[in-house]
Amino acid sequence: MLRRPRLYRSQEALVANYQRLCDLASGAECAASIKANAYGIGIDFVAPRLFEAGCQTFFVAHAHEGIRLRQYVPEARIFVFHGLGADAVETFTTHRLQPVLNSLEDVARASGHHLSPAIHIDTGMHRLGISTDDLESVFEHLSASECALVMSHLSSADDTASAMAEQQCRAFQYALEQWPQATPGSLANTAGVLRDSSFHFQMVRPGIGLYGGSPDPRDPKGFQSVVCWEAPVLQLATVKSGEPIGYGGQFKANREMQVATLATGYADGYLRCLGDRAAVALDGVRCPVVGRVSMDLVTVDVTEYVNQGGSVREGHWVEMLGSSISLDELAVHADTISYELLTRLGDRFELIET
Repeated sequence: MLRRPRLYRSQEALVANYQRLCDLASGAECAASIKANAYGIGIDFVAPRLFEAGCQTFFVAHAHEGIRLRQYVPEARIFVFHGLGADAVETFTTHRLQPVLNSLEDVARASGHHLSPAIHIDTGMHRLGISTDDLESVFEHLSASECALVMSHLSSADDTASAMAEQQCRAFQYALEQWPQATPGSLANTAGVLRDSSFHFQMVRPGIGLYGGSPDPRDPKGFQSVVCWEAPVLQLATVKSGEPIGYGGQFKANREMQVATLATGYADGYLRCLGDRAAVALDGVRCPVVGRVSMDLVTVDVTEYVNQGGSVREGHWVEMLGSSISLDELAVHADTISYELLTRLGDRFELIET
Protein backbone atom coordinates (compact mmCIF):
# COMPACT_ATOMS: atom_id res chain seq x y z
CA MET A 1 0.00 0.00 0.00
CA LEU A 2 1.34 3.41 -0.98
CA ARG A 3 -0.25 5.01 2.09
CA ARG A 4 -1.18 8.19 0.25
CA PRO A 5 -4.56 9.67 -0.71
CA ARG A 6 -6.09 8.98 -4.09
CA LEU A 7 -8.25 11.10 -6.33
CA TYR A 8 -10.75 9.56 -8.72
CA ARG A 9 -11.62 11.77 -11.69
CA SER A 10 -14.86 10.96 -13.49
CA GLN A 11 -15.07 11.58 -17.22
CA GLU A 12 -18.78 10.70 -17.15
CA ALA A 13 -19.56 13.34 -14.50
CA LEU A 14 -17.52 16.02 -16.27
CA VAL A 15 -19.23 15.45 -19.61
CA ALA A 16 -22.67 15.23 -17.97
CA ASN A 17 -22.12 18.60 -16.27
CA TYR A 18 -20.97 20.14 -19.56
CA GLN A 19 -23.98 18.78 -21.43
CA ARG A 20 -26.34 20.07 -18.73
CA LEU A 21 -24.83 23.56 -19.03
CA CYS A 22 -25.08 23.38 -22.83
CA ASP A 23 -28.77 22.49 -22.50
CA LEU A 24 -29.40 25.33 -20.06
CA ALA A 25 -27.73 27.79 -22.45
CA SER A 26 -29.33 26.35 -25.56
CA GLY A 27 -28.70 28.66 -28.50
CA ALA A 28 -25.42 30.00 -27.11
CA GLU A 29 -21.95 28.51 -27.49
CA CYS A 30 -20.85 26.86 -24.25
CA ALA A 31 -17.18 27.59 -23.63
CA ALA A 32 -15.23 26.43 -20.56
CA SER A 33 -13.25 28.27 -17.92
CA ILE A 34 -10.29 26.00 -17.39
CA LYS A 35 -7.93 28.29 -15.51
CA ALA A 36 -5.96 27.23 -12.42
CA ASN A 37 -5.25 23.79 -13.88
CA ALA A 38 -8.96 23.25 -14.57
CA TYR A 39 -9.89 24.37 -11.05
CA GLY A 40 -7.33 21.97 -9.59
CA ILE A 41 -8.63 18.86 -11.37
CA GLY A 42 -6.04 18.88 -14.17
CA ILE A 43 -6.23 20.31 -17.68
CA ASP A 44 -4.64 17.11 -19.02
CA PHE A 45 -7.78 15.27 -17.87
CA VAL A 46 -10.43 17.96 -18.41
CA ALA A 47 -9.51 19.68 -21.68
CA PRO A 48 -9.44 16.71 -24.09
CA ARG A 49 -12.69 15.33 -22.72
CA LEU A 50 -14.52 18.63 -23.00
CA PHE A 51 -13.18 19.10 -26.52
CA GLU A 52 -14.43 15.64 -27.47
CA ALA A 53 -17.80 16.57 -25.94
CA GLY A 54 -18.01 19.57 -28.28
CA CYS A 55 -16.33 22.43 -26.41
CA GLN A 56 -14.45 24.60 -28.92
CA THR A 57 -13.47 27.59 -26.77
CA PHE A 58 -11.52 27.71 -23.51
CA PHE A 59 -10.56 30.48 -21.10
CA VAL A 60 -7.46 30.61 -18.89
CA ALA A 61 -6.03 33.33 -16.66
CA HIS A 62 -2.37 33.42 -17.72
CA ALA A 63 -0.56 32.97 -21.02
CA HIS A 64 1.55 30.14 -19.60
CA GLU A 65 -1.68 28.27 -18.82
CA GLY A 66 -2.72 28.75 -22.42
CA ILE A 67 0.61 27.44 -23.69
CA ARG A 68 0.19 24.28 -21.65
CA LEU A 69 -3.46 23.92 -22.65
CA ARG A 70 -2.62 24.20 -26.35
CA GLN A 71 -0.92 20.78 -26.37
CA TYR A 72 -4.18 19.11 -25.29
CA VAL A 73 -6.57 21.00 -27.60
CA PRO A 74 -4.57 21.92 -30.74
CA GLU A 75 -7.64 23.09 -32.68
CA ALA A 76 -9.51 24.99 -29.96
CA ARG A 77 -9.74 28.72 -29.37
CA ILE A 78 -7.97 29.79 -26.17
CA PHE A 79 -8.64 33.18 -24.58
CA VAL A 80 -6.37 34.59 -21.85
CA PHE A 81 -8.21 36.63 -19.23
CA HIS A 82 -5.26 38.65 -17.93
CA GLY A 83 -4.71 40.73 -21.02
CA LEU A 84 -1.74 41.38 -23.24
CA GLY A 85 1.41 42.19 -21.30
CA ALA A 86 4.24 44.26 -22.71
CA ASP A 87 6.39 42.23 -25.14
CA ALA A 88 3.86 39.34 -25.09
CA VAL A 89 2.64 39.60 -28.68
CA GLU A 90 5.09 37.00 -30.02
CA THR A 91 4.03 34.50 -27.35
CA PHE A 92 0.36 34.96 -28.19
CA THR A 93 1.02 34.66 -31.90
CA THR A 94 3.27 31.59 -31.63
CA HIS A 95 0.80 29.64 -29.51
CA ARG A 96 -2.35 31.00 -31.16
CA LEU A 97 -3.66 32.54 -27.95
CA GLN A 98 -6.26 35.29 -27.96
CA PRO A 99 -5.93 38.01 -25.32
CA VAL A 100 -8.82 39.45 -23.37
CA LEU A 101 -8.08 43.17 -23.51
CA ASN A 102 -8.86 44.80 -20.17
CA SER A 103 -7.53 48.33 -20.67
CA LEU A 104 -6.78 50.89 -23.34
CA GLU A 105 -3.11 50.03 -22.87
CA ASP A 106 -3.90 46.41 -23.77
CA VAL A 107 -5.81 47.64 -26.81
CA ALA A 108 -2.89 49.75 -27.99
CA ARG A 109 -0.50 46.79 -27.66
CA ALA A 110 -2.81 44.58 -29.70
CA SER A 111 -3.17 47.08 -32.52
CA GLY A 112 -1.98 45.79 -35.90
CA HIS A 113 -1.15 42.25 -34.72
CA HIS A 114 -4.36 40.42 -35.79
CA LEU A 115 -4.75 38.53 -32.50
CA SER A 116 -8.58 38.26 -32.68
CA PRO A 117 -8.89 39.51 -29.09
CA ALA A 118 -11.85 39.75 -26.76
CA ILE A 119 -12.75 43.15 -25.37
CA HIS A 120 -13.60 43.12 -21.67
CA ILE A 121 -16.17 45.75 -20.69
CA ASP A 122 -16.48 46.77 -17.04
CA THR A 123 -20.22 46.67 -16.31
CA GLY A 124 -19.93 47.48 -12.61
CA MET A 125 -17.68 44.92 -10.95
CA HIS A 126 -14.73 47.35 -11.05
CA ARG A 127 -12.09 44.67 -11.09
CA LEU A 128 -10.92 44.49 -14.70
CA GLY A 129 -12.32 45.94 -17.90
CA ILE A 130 -12.75 48.99 -20.10
CA SER A 131 -15.36 51.59 -19.24
CA THR A 132 -18.25 51.96 -21.65
CA ASP A 133 -17.23 55.64 -21.79
CA ASP A 134 -13.97 54.58 -23.46
CA LEU A 135 -15.41 52.46 -26.26
CA GLU A 136 -14.70 55.11 -28.90
CA SER A 137 -11.06 55.05 -27.83
CA VAL A 138 -10.96 51.30 -28.45
CA PHE A 139 -11.79 51.84 -32.11
CA GLU A 140 -8.97 54.33 -32.50
CA HIS A 141 -6.66 51.28 -32.30
CA LEU A 142 -8.81 48.31 -33.36
CA SER A 143 -11.55 47.94 -35.90
CA ALA A 144 -14.66 46.14 -34.72
CA SER A 145 -13.98 43.38 -37.24
CA GLU A 146 -10.68 42.55 -35.50
CA CYS A 147 -12.47 41.67 -32.25
CA ALA A 148 -13.63 38.09 -31.81
CA LEU A 149 -15.70 38.66 -28.68
CA VAL A 150 -17.10 41.30 -26.36
CA MET A 151 -17.35 40.15 -22.75
CA SER A 152 -17.98 41.19 -19.19
CA HIS A 153 -18.14 39.39 -15.84
CA LEU A 154 -20.99 39.04 -13.37
CA SER A 155 -20.15 39.86 -9.77
CA SER A 156 -23.12 38.39 -7.89
CA ALA A 157 -25.32 36.37 -10.21
CA ASP A 158 -25.69 33.70 -7.53
CA ASP A 159 -27.43 36.21 -5.22
CA THR A 160 -31.03 36.32 -6.39
CA ALA A 161 -31.84 39.01 -3.80
CA SER A 162 -29.40 41.44 -5.43
CA ALA A 163 -30.29 43.62 -8.40
CA MET A 164 -26.64 43.84 -9.45
CA ALA A 165 -26.82 41.06 -12.05
CA GLU A 166 -29.72 42.69 -13.88
CA GLN A 167 -27.94 46.06 -13.78
CA GLN A 168 -24.82 44.49 -15.28
CA CYS A 169 -26.85 42.70 -17.92
CA ARG A 170 -28.44 45.98 -19.01
CA ALA A 171 -25.06 47.72 -19.06
CA PHE A 172 -23.62 44.93 -21.18
CA GLN A 173 -26.53 45.07 -23.61
CA TYR A 174 -25.94 48.83 -23.92
CA ALA A 175 -22.25 48.24 -24.69
CA LEU A 176 -23.13 45.73 -27.41
CA GLU A 177 -25.54 48.22 -28.94
CA GLN A 178 -22.68 50.73 -29.24
CA TRP A 179 -20.60 48.20 -31.19
CA PRO A 180 -20.27 49.17 -34.86
CA GLN A 181 -21.02 45.66 -36.11
CA ALA A 182 -22.42 42.39 -34.81
CA THR A 183 -19.87 40.71 -32.52
CA PRO A 184 -20.57 37.76 -30.19
CA GLY A 185 -21.17 38.71 -26.56
CA SER A 186 -20.35 36.72 -23.43
CA LEU A 187 -21.48 37.57 -19.91
CA ALA A 188 -22.56 34.42 -18.08
CA ASN A 189 -20.48 32.29 -15.74
CA THR A 190 -22.10 29.23 -14.14
CA ALA A 191 -24.33 31.43 -11.99
CA GLY A 192 -25.38 33.42 -15.05
CA VAL A 193 -26.18 30.27 -17.00
CA LEU A 194 -28.43 29.15 -14.16
CA ARG A 195 -30.47 32.36 -14.20
CA ASP A 196 -32.25 32.76 -17.54
CA SER A 197 -31.61 33.20 -21.24
CA SER A 198 -31.35 37.00 -21.02
CA PHE A 199 -27.86 36.47 -19.56
CA HIS A 200 -26.66 34.00 -22.18
CA PHE A 201 -26.04 36.18 -25.26
CA GLN A 202 -23.97 34.31 -27.88
CA MET A 203 -21.52 32.55 -25.53
CA VAL A 204 -21.49 31.36 -21.93
CA ARG A 205 -18.31 30.40 -20.11
CA PRO A 206 -19.08 28.29 -17.03
CA GLY A 207 -16.44 27.17 -14.57
CA ILE A 208 -17.43 25.68 -11.22
CA GLY A 209 -20.52 23.88 -12.51
CA LEU A 210 -18.35 21.85 -14.87
CA TYR A 211 -16.43 20.45 -11.93
CA GLY A 212 -19.32 19.59 -9.63
CA GLY A 213 -19.73 22.67 -7.46
CA SER A 214 -22.40 25.34 -7.12
CA PRO A 215 -21.76 29.12 -7.22
CA ASP A 216 -23.27 29.33 -3.73
CA PRO A 217 -22.50 26.14 -1.74
CA ARG A 218 -25.50 26.81 0.49
CA ASP A 219 -27.73 26.50 -2.56
CA PRO A 220 -26.64 23.24 -4.27
CA LYS A 221 -27.56 22.97 -7.94
CA GLY A 222 -27.08 19.24 -8.36
CA PHE A 223 -23.98 19.12 -10.52
CA GLN A 224 -22.27 15.75 -10.49
CA SER A 225 -19.08 15.34 -8.47
CA VAL A 226 -16.13 15.07 -10.87
CA VAL A 227 -13.66 14.10 -8.16
CA CYS A 228 -13.77 11.59 -5.34
CA TRP A 229 -11.04 12.00 -2.71
CA GLU A 230 -10.21 9.01 -0.56
CA ALA A 231 -7.60 8.50 2.14
CA PRO A 232 -6.38 5.25 3.73
CA VAL A 233 -6.59 4.43 7.42
CA LEU A 234 -3.13 4.29 8.98
CA GLN A 235 -4.15 3.32 12.50
CA LEU A 236 -7.17 2.63 14.72
CA ALA A 237 -6.96 3.54 18.41
CA THR A 238 -9.25 3.48 21.42
CA VAL A 239 -9.41 6.88 23.11
CA LYS A 240 -10.86 7.04 26.62
CA SER A 241 -13.34 9.62 27.80
CA GLY A 242 -11.61 12.92 28.66
CA GLU A 243 -8.48 12.21 26.63
CA PRO A 244 -7.30 14.78 24.05
CA ILE A 245 -6.95 14.17 20.33
CA GLY A 246 -4.60 16.02 18.00
CA TYR A 247 -2.47 19.16 18.21
CA GLY A 248 -3.20 21.44 21.14
CA GLY A 249 -5.59 18.95 22.68
CA GLN A 250 -8.48 21.24 21.78
CA PHE A 251 -10.76 18.24 21.29
CA LYS A 252 -11.36 15.90 24.22
CA ALA A 253 -13.32 12.70 23.92
CA ASN A 254 -16.68 12.90 25.69
CA ARG A 255 -16.91 9.11 25.79
CA GLU A 256 -14.75 6.17 24.85
CA MET A 257 -14.12 6.49 21.12
CA GLN A 258 -12.71 4.47 18.30
CA VAL A 259 -10.52 6.93 16.38
CA ALA A 260 -9.02 6.28 12.96
CA THR A 261 -6.06 8.26 11.67
CA LEU A 262 -6.13 8.94 7.93
CA ALA A 263 -3.23 9.61 5.59
CA THR A 264 -4.21 13.04 4.27
CA GLY A 265 -4.21 16.60 5.56
CA TYR A 266 -3.96 20.27 4.72
CA ALA A 267 -0.93 19.65 2.50
CA ASP A 268 -3.38 17.86 0.20
CA GLY A 269 -5.96 20.65 0.43
CA TYR A 270 -8.07 19.40 3.33
CA LEU A 271 -8.34 22.75 5.07
CA ARG A 272 -7.16 23.02 8.65
CA CYS A 273 -10.38 24.75 9.66
CA LEU A 274 -12.33 21.53 8.94
CA GLY A 275 -11.19 20.02 12.22
CA ASP A 276 -14.18 19.40 14.53
CA ARG A 277 -16.52 20.61 11.76
CA ALA A 278 -16.60 18.22 8.83
CA ALA A 279 -17.38 14.55 8.40
CA VAL A 280 -15.98 11.78 6.23
CA ALA A 281 -17.72 8.66 4.97
CA LEU A 282 -16.67 5.10 5.75
CA ASP A 283 -18.61 2.63 3.62
CA GLY A 284 -21.35 5.26 3.48
CA VAL A 285 -21.44 5.86 7.25
CA ARG A 286 -20.67 9.46 8.20
CA CYS A 287 -17.88 9.84 10.74
CA PRO A 288 -17.02 13.23 12.26
CA VAL A 289 -13.55 14.75 12.05
CA VAL A 290 -12.20 15.19 15.59
CA GLY A 291 -9.23 17.28 16.62
CA ARG A 292 -7.15 19.55 14.45
CA VAL A 293 -6.35 18.68 10.87
CA SER A 294 -2.60 18.17 10.53
CA MET A 295 -0.40 18.63 7.49
CA ASP A 296 -0.51 14.94 6.58
CA LEU A 297 -3.07 13.40 8.97
CA VAL A 298 -6.74 13.64 9.89
CA THR A 299 -8.37 11.90 12.87
CA VAL A 300 -12.00 10.77 12.70
CA ASP A 301 -14.44 9.23 15.15
CA VAL A 302 -15.48 5.85 13.72
CA THR A 303 -17.29 4.65 16.85
CA GLU A 304 -20.72 4.57 15.21
CA TYR A 305 -19.38 2.61 12.27
CA VAL A 306 -17.79 0.06 14.59
CA ASN A 307 -20.96 -0.13 16.69
CA GLN A 308 -22.89 -0.97 13.53
CA GLY A 309 -20.64 -3.98 13.04
CA GLY A 310 -18.07 -2.38 10.77
CA SER A 311 -14.45 -3.42 10.98
CA VAL A 312 -11.81 -0.72 10.53
CA ARG A 313 -8.39 -1.86 9.48
CA GLU A 314 -5.18 -0.40 8.14
CA GLY A 315 -5.61 0.42 4.49
CA HIS A 316 -9.40 0.86 4.70
CA TRP A 317 -10.37 3.64 2.27
CA VAL A 318 -12.36 6.59 3.60
CA GLU A 319 -14.16 9.18 1.49
CA MET A 320 -13.13 12.77 2.23
CA LEU A 321 -15.06 14.21 -0.71
CA GLY A 322 -17.32 12.55 -3.26
CA SER A 323 -20.79 11.05 -3.51
CA SER A 324 -21.46 10.96 0.24
CA ILE A 325 -19.57 14.13 1.23
CA SER A 326 -20.37 16.68 -1.46
CA LEU A 327 -18.11 19.49 -2.56
CA ASP A 328 -20.75 22.03 -1.56
CA GLU A 329 -21.18 20.47 1.89
CA LEU A 330 -17.45 20.55 2.54
CA ALA A 331 -17.30 24.18 1.43
CA VAL A 332 -20.05 25.10 3.89
CA HIS A 333 -18.17 23.38 6.73
CA ALA A 334 -15.02 25.30 5.78
CA ASP A 335 -16.94 28.59 5.50
CA THR A 336 -15.64 29.04 1.97
CA ILE A 337 -16.63 28.21 -1.61
CA SER A 338 -16.07 25.08 -3.65
CA TYR A 339 -13.71 26.96 -5.97
CA GLU A 340 -11.16 27.31 -3.18
CA LEU A 341 -11.40 23.67 -2.13
CA LEU A 342 -10.74 22.38 -5.65
CA THR A 343 -7.92 24.78 -6.47
CA ARG A 344 -6.15 23.83 -3.22
CA LEU A 345 -5.92 20.15 -4.13
CA GLY A 346 -2.30 19.10 -3.71
CA ASP A 347 0.03 17.07 -5.90
CA ARG A 348 0.47 14.00 -3.69
CA PHE A 349 -2.58 12.10 -4.88
CA GLU A 350 -2.59 8.87 -6.77
CA LEU A 351 -4.73 9.89 -9.76
CA ILE A 352 -7.28 7.39 -11.05
CA GLU A 353 -9.48 8.05 -14.07
CA THR A 354 -12.95 6.55 -14.38
